[in-house]
Amino acid sequence: MTSGGPHATMATMSTPSADVTSDVDVRPMAPDEARVVGSVMRRSFGGLAGLLFGLGKANFVATVDGRIVGAVVASAFRIDAQRRGGVVKWVFTLPEARGHGVASALVDRALAWFEEQGVTDAFAIIEGHNAGSSNRFTRHGFELLGFDAQVRRYGFGLPRIWWHTNHVADVGHFLWARSGEVPASASAEAPPASGAGLGAFAIGLLLHALVALLMLARLGDLGEAGAIGRVLFGLSAVLIVRTAAQALAGRAAGLELRYRPWETGLLLAGVIAAVFGGPMVTPGGVYPRARTWSPRALAPALARVAFAGAGAVLLLGWAAWFATSVPALAGVAGPVLAYACLLLLLDVLLPFFPMTAYAGRRMLEASRWGWGALAAATVGLWVAWLAG
Repeated sequence: MTSGGPHATMATMSTPSADVTSDVDVRPMAPDEARVVGSVMRRSFGGLAGLLFGLGKANFVATVDGRIVGAVVASAFRIDAQRRGGVVKWVFTLPEARGHGVASALVDRALAWFEEQGVTDAFAIIEGHNAGSSNRFTRHGFELLGFDAQVRRYGFGLPRIWWHTNHVADVGHFLWARSGEVPASASAEAPPASGAGLGAFAIGLLLHALVALLMLARLGDLGEAGAIGRVLFGLSAVLIVRTAAQALAGRAAGLELRYRPWETGLLLAGVIAAVFGGPMVTPGGVYPRARTWSPRALAPALARVAFAGAGAVLLLGWAAWFATSVPALAGVAGPVLAYACLLLLLDVLLPFFPMTAYAGRRMLEASRWGWGALAAATVGLWVAWLAG
């Protein structure tokens, strides 16, 4: 597959955003400011995220009255003979500096640097429920690319893009791109361009099945047709129940949602299956259909969607546990129980980085008591499963 023709150089990249405050000064980071920038980053993202933090080829800081309140880290790389890529690797601000255009000023500066470097295609990796970042990059002319759109646009150059943007083994993060002029389709009302919906769920389910086959091959069980059927049934049942419950809850709340698979999460699951022979579930999720949306307005409804998906899997898991005591059902119920327990571990019990794309964080922020009840029931299911 070829990559297609070259894109025009981004002539409008450095156009300042309308929401940038005049009190912000953005300048290159001095070498002795790296420690301060790291401290600002940890306050913004948390200590665990700091383990992955690193500076890039271009590092700019935002100051207000001489104090560093945010920073942006950017790098450039060659996509192919005709195109050059740039990636906004990190952009962050102190909590008290948010809402004043600081982050937008930092992105403006990164885009100006891309223009200086001859970048034709700019990228950012954004977690699916991070409305603040997705809204900001939409205003800067970026658009979310589904996997099919990524392949059509970049072809054999896509692995290089994934590598340089660190979009290789993440879960719940998506590739956003800006090529040439601001795309006309990047309006807030426009639906996602590609890679979403029922068809995407079916493809994701198929890829999960391939991952399961890799796991069975690594464990030496691929020759047992019965084992293959039971594993695929268990995996499919858990993924279908979770996604269907989320979709129904979203519809009941009046939300317009679209399912999106986690393409590089599936890659991570495949590596774990092939190398270690272990299971990994990266189920994708349902996200607001609009390109820009208010996290404050939609957070309660999205939390109900998260509770619905996790709660449905929990009920399925307990039903499967009871079914394991029935000889005629035990063979089928076992894989359902195993995959339910694994997904609940990720979806409920790990509501922190790097698993924030799963449902736990949204449930915990909405209701500590509700999350606690689900967590206790999940722990109980794990104890019952391991004891059985």
